[in-house]
Amino acid sequence: MKIIVIGQSGSGKSTLARKIKEITGFPLLPLDLLWHTTDYSIQAKKWFLQEQQSFMVSNPSWIVEGNYTSTLEERIKEADKIIWLKVPRYVAIYRVVWRSLKRKINKKSRPDMPEAFTEKLNKEYVEFLSFIWHFEENNEPKIQQLIQENHARNKLIILKTRGEKQKFLTKLKIESKNN
Repeated sequence: MKIIVIGQSGSGKSTLARKIKEITGFPLLPLDLLWHTTDYSIQAKKWFLQEQQSFMVSNPSWIVEGNYTSTLEERIKEADKIIWLKVPRYVAIYRVVWRSLKRKINKKSRPDMPEAFTEKLNKEYVEFLSFIWHFEENNEPKIQQLIQENHARNKLIILKTRGEKQKFLTKLKIESKNN
């Protein structure tokens, strides 16, 4: 099984992906861990895509966690399941600010990020929070279009609440035991 986990920052992608990995034992590729080790150049974007492709080809089953719409189409085409987490934007903002504060205290609180990555309360961080606030109107249409264009609606599972996530994980546990 090949699973991608997408959703706005602060939606719980990393946490859910780690839980899926615990249940299935599938290798997990957190895209933030890859991307934030680069210099963000054009060359880095090519490398970023190549690393994803290599991971997907090298593993018969896998989990890839993260959005990065510039490379999302490749993952949509390969995935058997697309898990899209949707939370209210105020929840996402709260979670992002909270995890940033936790990471200031303990860098290991986010295993999906390179240890050298730092966040500062600066213009970039405020722009990031704005990106999260406007994700639904600015980014969701692009994601929906990619899913539509790749005839992937039948692969899509939208989870909006903790209860829905828990039901999904419970169902996945049952499926994993039967395989």
